Amino acid sequence: MRNKFNMLIIDTETCFKNEHNGLIAEIGWTFGNVLSKADTPTTRKYLVADTLLNPEYWLHTQKLKNVHQSLEGLAEGERTAYKPDSRYKDYLEQIKGLNRISKTDSVLCSWQYILDQLTRDLSIVDSVGAYNMPFDMRAIQTTTKRYHHTHYAEIERLPKFCLMDMFANHVINRNYFNMVDKLDEQEKQYFMSKSGKNLGYSAEIMARYISEDLGYIELHNAQEDSLIEYELAQYFMERYKSKFFDDFLGKIGSVSWQSIRKRLSAKAKQEQREFNFERGAE
Repeated sequence: MRNKFNMLIIDTETCFKNEHNGLIAEIGWTFGNVLSKADTPTTRKYLVADTLLNPEYWLHTQKLKNVHQSLEGLAEGERTAYKPDSRYKDYLEQIKGLNRISKTDSVLCSWQYILDQLTRDLSIVDSVGAYNMPFDMRAIQTTTKRYHHTHYAEIERLPKFCLMDMFANHVINRNYFNMVDKLDEQEKQYFMSKSGKNLGYSAEIMARYISEDLGYIELHNAQEDSLIEYELAQYFMERYKSKFFDDFLGKIGSVSWQSIRKRLSAKAKQEQREFNFERGAE
């Protein structure tokens, strides 16, 4: 019986709402033997100097043609800034704080330095994933192409998984729905989407579920988020290890909020995943 499987789980925070959408500002990852509670995972955090030292990346912009009806005829790509991203000030304060304790050099690093460390860590694990793996993979490749004009190939050698796929399509099942139904109306709000209209399936909500801590708040800091996502992976592996290897490792499927709203069973959602894979292979 397998008792060792090393996972590396990545989380990224990126620029958005402008033409630099997807550039990574902060990246964190956690890795270790996910099958052993006695194993203390290793965790890392980096701020991306290439992104954070360019204030132009932190202006929210919109297409000029959307500003006013009279500008509809302008070129498609022309944009104008309308406000700064509030997170940029927070990042600058972080950098100042790191400088005061002489830790700037170990956290605020070039994208090349970060990739070199990530490559070393990937070389000693069996798989790599994230809560929304397609998003984080796209962000890593977008950032690499922007700063190095190439593709980050080292991450491609490993089988991948997506925790959101695993939790939305398998953990959110009949037992989960029964748990939610037993809550009072106020408590149910902790498991709803941002719109409040449907059950949510964010990492924050899944962390509340596995920890039975309704007040848990995701920090949206890459290192801390990768740590809680590593715990989500441990939860899944403790209960559904064979499903992970059979159905989710190397097979990242889509997530449908409609299937959760309809309360489809894990079996029905797996059948839909398999259908989508077969259709994609045609």
